[in-house]
Amino acid sequence: MKKFSFLKAMCAGLLVMGFASCASYQKEAAIMSIGGNSINTYVAADIDYANAKQVAGSINTRTVLWFIQLERNGNKTLKSVNRYRNLSKTEAQALYRAKQDGDVDIILEPEFDTEKHSWFFGIYKTSKTQVKGWGVNIKGLKEDTHGVLNPQRDFNRPLF
Repeated sequence: MKKFSFLKAMCAGLLVMGFASCASYQKEAAIMSIGGNSINTYVAADIDYANAKQVAGSINTRTVLWFIQLERNGNKTLKSVNRYRNLSKTEAQALYRAKQDGDVDIILEPEFDTEKHSWFFGIYKTSKTQVKGWGVNIKGLKEDTHGVLNPQRDFNRPLF
């Protein structure tokens, strides 16, 4: 008879753990326009705005026991030293996938949607990260005659 009560307790415990789940949703978008993403240089990119197109990328993850990945997405990520340096790994993976699938050079103003779910007190977790933005290609580079010299750097002097 004790085995039966133990079995009931185990089933009740699993049922309680199943209902003790949580979810979160996060959406990020840039609050500054392209102007805040400047580079000090005397070169300007000739961007093909006329053929801009919507691009999107998505990354799904599933994890059990906090470290065992059930769904792998590889290690290809897209980050840059200025604008996208603080992206999470899944956001950088989604950005890379959108750039590659869209066959574009630049993604303007990407918006990230992240949805996370957790079951059994965090033992099993899923997440989905999506990115959407406008993809453009660079037609070429040209000299920027309106370039502003960085007052902190003398470009006629070597760095070292």
